[in-house]
Amino acid sequence: MVVDQEQKTAAVGGSTPTGVSVAFGWVVMIGAALLAGALFSSAELPARTLVMCLAAGLYAALVPDLRAVIAVTGLGMATFVGFLAHRFGELNAGGNAWSYAVVIAFAATLGAGYRWLRSAATSAD
Repeated sequence: MVVDQEQKTAAVGGSTPTGVSVAFGWVVMIGAALLAGALFSSAELPARTLVMCLAAGLYAALVPDLRAVIAVTGLGMATFVGFLAHRFGELNAGGNAWSYAVVIAFAATLGAGYRWLRSAATSAD
């Protein structure tokens, strides 16, 4: 909803503010992390990564604001490394957790690319 400053009325159909998109995406990524943690043990990092990749890719495919997609992807990567790969939010612990997190960023890139291709195809019509 966008407020028209001249008429002081609300107009439906405006773009969503970036902060709202980031907050919604953050909720999505936390939900995906909770789901991955509930479904798979800590030894099953590829499966946990897959759940986070699906969430990041779908979010990037649905949200047109690239700033929000980048922020949510970064937060999702940090959540994966800190809480799904390691315990207690440790981001600097050893292991290959960051190499799995790069796959989450790749999934978000694929989702954003899909969104761009879909919007290019509809604008060409």
